[in-house]
Amino acid sequence: MGTIIFFLLIITLWIISKFNQKVKFWVEKIIQQPFNYYLLIGLLIVGFFFRLDYSDRFGCIIFEEPIFEFKNILFSAISITLVLLSFFSKKRTFKLTFISLELLFWIAKLFLFKGGYAVGFLNTADTYISFYDTTTLALRLFIINSLLNTKIHQIYILICTLIIMSVKIYCYPVPYSFFVEQRKFEEQSENIKTFFAKSEWIENKDTTRKIRVFFNPESVVIYHLQDNDELVFDRIWWFKDKIFLESSTDFGNSCFFDFYKISEDTLKVNFRYRDNEDYKTLMIRR
Repeated sequence: MGTIIFFLLIITLWIISKFNQKVKFWVEKIIQQPFNYYLLIGLLIVGFFFRLDYSDRFGCIIFEEPIFEFKNILFSAISITLVLLSFFSKKRTFKLTFISLELLFWIAKLFLFKGGYAVGFLNTADTYISFYDTTTLALRLFIINSLLNTKIHQIYILICTLIIMSVKIYCYPVPYSFFVEQRKFEEQSENIKTFFAKSEWIENKDTTRKIRVFFNPESVVIYHLQDNDELVFDRIWWFKDKIFLESSTDFGNSCFFDFYKISEDTLKVNFRYRDNEDYKTLMIRR
């Protein structure tokens, strides 16, 4: 949607510039040096503070993204540094080299790391992020075009911008790093599942009513947890250091099983059942 808005804005400005010389003057000035540099640097700074230059957003979950997160600082710092080096370089060759490196870096970041293109229930691109990326990409291409002193018409630069953004939006909305993390998560989950497979754990406590946990192939059964004689969960989500348990027949009947491995047969466990207080204990494999 943001890319569509960008091109609708461009078409609107083009039509207005046909009848208004002031608008035509500023449109032409913005895409020429040094104003294209000024605008790009300004947008990169805005993108850093508003998490538009780099985002981890994915799916329907809305979460606050901290400004001073490592990746956000790293990616923005690299882009701003390369653009500034290009801007302050005296020789045209150096200018072109630095801005071309920044463009290649930005495209790699766009496809390998950047989220925000598969969000919400419809898994569509975030309007602000796609508009921001389309605008800054066009500016980069206009800068390179002006440094090359070519006679390439502006429309071809905009078509190139549209092609790159369309590939991102419609072909590769999910960054490659997401699939890498997903594979890593699946491997960790499988390892945890194997560790607990067909095992029985009992509370290492001097009491007659000890908590017992049975890990069956298709379910997990917990005995004597917080005045509950028996709890059966048939939906299991395996994580690196926790297990989420849920019952398909009893809505709201869920439990977090946080654990820390002391050894292959000893665990520190924290049970979080419904809205009850956390229950921490030590459990051993039976």
